[in-house]
Amino acid sequence: MPSTPTLHGIDGCPAGWLVLSQKADNSGSLSARIYPTLDQLAPHLRADHIVAIDMPIGMPAPDHYPRACDIAARRLLRSRACCVFSAPCRGVLSYLHHYPSASSWHKHATGKAISCQAFNILPKINQLDTFLSLHPGIASFHEIHPEVSFAHMNTSSGKASPILAKKSSPEGAKARLALIEQMFPKLPELTTLHQQLGPRSKHGKTRWALNDLHDAFAALWSAHRIMSNTAQSFPSEHASKAPIDATGKTMQIKA
Repeated sequence: MPSTPTLHGIDGCPAGWLVLSQKADNSGSLSARIYPTLDQLAPHLRADHIVAIDMPIGMPAPDHYPRACDIAARRLLRSRACCVFSAPCRGVLSYLHHYPSASSWHKHATGKAISCQAFNILPKINQLDTFLSLHPGIASFHEIHPEVSFAHMNTSSGKASPILAKKSSPEGAKARLALIEQMFPKLPELTTLHQQLGPRSKHGKTRWALNDLHDAFAALWSAHRIMSNTAQSFPSEHASKAPIDATGKTMQIKA
């Protein structure tokens, strides 16, 4: 009898990648771990695993910037649309370590400079892009956006509703944790997960933050929906056939 696949919810954090893992049928315990690189996660993945990750996967060409999925996600979040930045064009990966050059190239190619937020995660975008190119089929990877996922968890009004409080605020953290506890009724004590992740800082440098853990939960929740074929795709009109980039990677956000 084939074993039950594992689901992984991943968020980037200062120490690398914060990964929550759980069996698709909710058997066994939920585990939390930080992997400095995706290559160190690779031995724990199988082809039947589903990985939901808060990081752009498909990167557009200049004539397809911004991606349709980014536009659709911003439309859903309305007043919180600023939470979704446009994934940069693939050519900017040539300028990973020099913001003025990256911004200049992007503005020349698209008419818009790359944001500081997008530039700061370019190394992680590049790491994920390289990992998926070198390990095709290692697992089923899907891009998510935590605020889009939280909006779909937050349906007390009968429709997806974005959380208006910033995730870094006490109110925002409380609202997101309440949704997590509602969606994961068998959630272990958070202190247990904190112990698995280790200290939040080391030698004066932040390793991970509470909002990284919350975002990984949003990703894991989306992975469950992807597994059960109940996930919402952005944009919805591309649900069955999402656009792909020059390397064959899908440009789609799921929640």
